Amino acid sequence: MILILAEKPLAGERIARILSGGKARRKYFKKHPYWEFEFNGRPAVLVPLKGHIVDVDFPQEYNRWTEESLRKLLDAPLITRITEGNIARLLTSLAPTVEEIVIATDADREGEAIGVEAAEIVLRKKRVPVRRAYFSALTKDDVLKAFRELRDPDYNLAASAHARREVDLLWGAALTRALSIFTGRRGKQFLSVGRVQSPTLALVVEREREIERFTPIPYWVIEALLEGGGKEFKAVYAEGQVWQEPMARMLYETAKRAETAEVVRTEARTDKLPRPVPFDTTTFLREANHRLGLSASEALAIAEQLYMKGLISYPRTDNQTYPPTLDFRKVLTALSSVPEYRPFAEELLAQGVFRPSSGRKTEDHPPIHPVDAPSGRLSEKERKVYDLVARRFLATLSAPAVVERRKLHINVNGVPFTAEAKKVVQRGWTAVYPSDVKETDVPALADGTRVAVRSVKLLQKKTKPPSRYSQGELIKRMEALGLGTKSTRAEIIAKLFARRYVSGRKRMKPTDLGKRLVEALERYAPDIVTPEMTARLEREMDLVAKGEKRKDDVVSESKDMLSK
Repeated sequence: MILILAEKPLAGERIARILSGGKARRKYFKKHPYWEFEFNGRPAVLVPLKGHIVDVDFPQEYNRWTEESLRKLLDAPLITRITEGNIARLLTSLAPTVEEIVIATDADREGEAIGVEAAEIVLRKKRVPVRRAYFSALTKDDVLKAFRELRDPDYNLAASAHARREVDLLWGAALTRALSIFTGRRGKQFLSVGRVQSPTLALVVEREREIERFTPIPYWVIEALLEGGGKEFKAVYAEGQVWQEPMARMLYETAKRAETAEVVRTEARTDKLPRPVPFDTTTFLREANHRLGLSASEALAIAEQLYMKGLISYPRTDNQTYPPTLDFRKVLTALSSVPEYRPFAEELLAQGVFRPSSGRKTEDHPPIHPVDAPSGRLSEKERKVYDLVARRFLATLSAPAVVERRKLHINVNGVPFTAEAKKVVQRGWTAVYPSDVKETDVPALADGTRVAVRSVKLLQKKTKPPSRYSQGELIKRMEALGLGTKSTRAEIIAKLFARRYVSGRKRMKPTDLGKRLVEALERYAPDIVTPEMTARLEREMDLVAKGEKRKDDVVSESKDMLSK
């Protein structure tokens, strides 16, 4: 019998249906579903997991939050324990008849670890070959291809995930207990500390400090309302902001005495507006936050649902370059069945040759893209996320947009002003995926043309403090600093909200509790709130994934860091 391990029930059901040609029989073990069917002439059983079914923890005797137990904590042996007993018992009961195990969990670091953990439960009872099905989309073609081209599991990748779990447990437990003991906040009042969570919170707190320290500086802007070519249009002082009030008033008084002004020079040019690059996880989360108002964790959860429904590719990727094997024609044909995408998809299909935009290239999953058109009912949020992914994909294959720019240089009684026009003259990709270009218009006037001066205004303004982070902006900053991974950043931000360290739907503001936590860490463990140490550990775990470092060495080095 072939034992197939899927990551979750929804994905498992889809894989079983594909492999069995729709003939899989659903069964239950203690209310947990699994599927039986024939595959390639052999009996097969597909068991869906619930993510990790094994956890790592400290022995029970280290549960006391005292200074004495804290000193012993870093030397404590870590133990593993089953968290999903029914699934473990099901796997154990199947073990005697298993002849081969195929891991078909998500094809990433955590998925590798989840599959290897579950396989080891069976291997304790019976030694059998273990293979890996690697796919980036839950479509019939992708799944069948993955099972035709089985490979060995990546045990180094799984070890790097195990290293991360152990390191995060050590840092979280040791620092949370230490800080709670030092600050006297124990029991329900304890302060939760995390290896990635804490420096991320520190970014939000530091931005708030910048805002609080900010002193606005006054400046002046001079605007003129002009009329020429049968149109009124606005012009501004050519040098921009004026920082001294006497100078601003002198320029204003001079300009407002004019009844007419002269166009002294006209500039015109056309620019191509580059197509957006394909979605990696970070860019997708930023756009979902910016365009749809979704939190990072909500956007990723919805994308995972769409992936498990076989509608989009795997949503955790660092790649912004489509692989040469991607069947653009197949995807476009599917999209052409959806009325709102049909004109764009058919136009691209008619071209025959596809030249997509591209960005960063990694040996990773392909960029996030649609793999099929919805045939069933989607929730409103699922529909919006699918629409975002589909339109982004179409935009990456479309022609560049063309923007026409004109700039008038105008003399208003000796004071230089400018007026600018910006217009999209060839919509290109912006027809399917709206851009943030703000169009403005001024009349087409020849050099030497006189225009009427209708009014001149002197406006006092003040510089503004930096804005608080949106979730999308914070994820981009985390990526730049090496905080977390494509798979964990959304979860980290969700934890900050869940623990009431930050608030705010559109912009993130630290709560008083969040501020106090960062202040306490800066006092008792200042290295923890800087990104350097966390980023270094991420690099170390990447070395484990490449087979260049042992998991136990990384965990041991992490203990050494904490003991300091």
